[in-house]
Amino acid sequence: MLPATTWQRLLNHLLLSAVEVERPDDGPSRSKDDSLVHQLLAGELAMTLASLFPNVKACRRLLPRARRALSAGLMDLLDGDGLLHAGHFDHLGPLLACWTRCRSLGKQWKRGCWPRETDVQYRRFVHNALRLARRDGSFVFSLEPADREDAAALSAAIETAGDKTDRAIAAIVLSEKKNRNKRSKCAAVELPKAAVHSEWAAVAVLRPDWSRSAPRLTLLYPEASCRVELACGKDVLWSGDWSCQLRVDGMSAAPVSDWSAACWVSDEDVDYLELEIELVEGFRIQRHIVMARKDRFLLLADAVLGPRRAALDYRAALPLGEQITFLPANKTSEGVLIGRKTRALAIPLALPEWRDTSPSPFRRGVGGESANSTPHLKALTLALSQRERGQNQLELRHSAFGRAIFAPLFFDLDPRRFGKPLTWRQLTVAESLAVQPADAAVGYRISTGSKHWLVYRSLTPPRNRTLLGHNLSSETLIARFTRKGEVKSLIEIEP
Repeated sequence: MLPATTWQRLLNHLLLSAVEVERPDDGPSRSKDDSLVHQLLAGELAMTLASLFPNVKACRRLLPRARRALSAGLMDLLDGDGLLHAGHFDHLGPLLACWTRCRSLGKQWKRGCWPRETDVQYRRFVHNALRLARRDGSFVFSLEPADREDAAALSAAIETAGDKTDRAIAAIVLSEKKNRNKRSKCAAVELPKAAVHSEWAAVAVLRPDWSRSAPRLTLLYPEASCRVELACGKDVLWSGDWSCQLRVDGMSAAPVSDWSAACWVSDEDVDYLELEIELVEGFRIQRHIVMARKDRFLLLADAVLGPRRAALDYRAALPLGEQITFLPANKTSEGVLIGRKTRALAIPLALPEWRDTSPSPFRRGVGGESANSTPHLKALTLALSQRERGQNQLELRHSAFGRAIFAPLFFDLDPRRFGKPLTWRQLTVAESLAVQPADAAVGYRISTGSKHWLVYRSLTPPRNRTLLGHNLSSETLIARFTRKGEVKSLIEIEP
């Protein structure tokens, strides 16, 4: 359609673009934008020109270059098990689309578009993309809830390279129509764990199972940032930066390290991730994320630990989805998160249950409850605030004087318990018959419906302590009370 001169100029420009981008001084750039550009130009553009014009010598010469560029991209950006590094998640959809198109183009070549070991990585990447997809096919942290390009790329990738397991998972997590034949075929396939964690990629997915109704929490922690998204059904409850600010004696305590993974456990009871970051003056934050598999609750908690007593002012915020409403209770401190339906019950464990600070039946020091559960607190609130762009966020503020504070948020995610009797209380923690201050160790009991749980965190080096008659020497304990009143550990972290 173009005159020969114009056509030749355009081809030369494209050839030059594909060649020049492949010449970084130290290999493919680690910048997320440069990495995508490198794959699109040095990889896909070069592969496309070689495939469209194999008789043009200059185009045909691009094929080995394209293979090297694509293979380098897959090997550099994935963790070895097909999980994309957290720093590149904004380009998850475009990278998947690029690599899928290249794989299709490579079918006309005897050696394909990359070596066999690279193709293994691509197939694993497709498998992990299913873990990172929302119900509508868009990927986690997408700005648009229904990103048709993401959904199209995922569908094409599964069609191109998905195996029997991938197709079974896709039929469960993406298919909107109930198809008995599909469901029965899926039931015959042994599915892998839905949860995954990669320290190299700084990515974790906490998910009880592959069912469409299961809550799905995705966490990215590259460098000193932490992004989190929780989806329940079709609703994305929050998505974005899990911000955390700490002031020590009125001065901002800035990070001096990146987030690092201290512990990961995924078993029949919970998915548990613990992160840690160092702050100035020897202060640090240990972040706990617990997704209970059968109990269907989520615990998010930050433990602020310091080398000295100081005035500590802590603030954390979760950016709520556009269609999510936080509705606080009238007389008590909890609230509900509502999307298309009620999705979660948010319980700030360190707050008194009743907003009225007068004594209540739950604050009399009977049965192990603390008679003065929060003596060191100056202020503690759970409320909505707004970002500069007007986005609502659920904000927890916690101020105290001491060496440490523990700021937990407990989310009940089981709709069968919504509306059932609810209570929680801070427990007395004792050591050698002496009541421990809240900056040494804390314990909480939560009851919703017929379910009862125990949360304990030592904020000093663990010692032999008791709460509710239960003796323990662990650093962290999340447990369930059985019908006989016995404590069944869900996750226990020993010193």
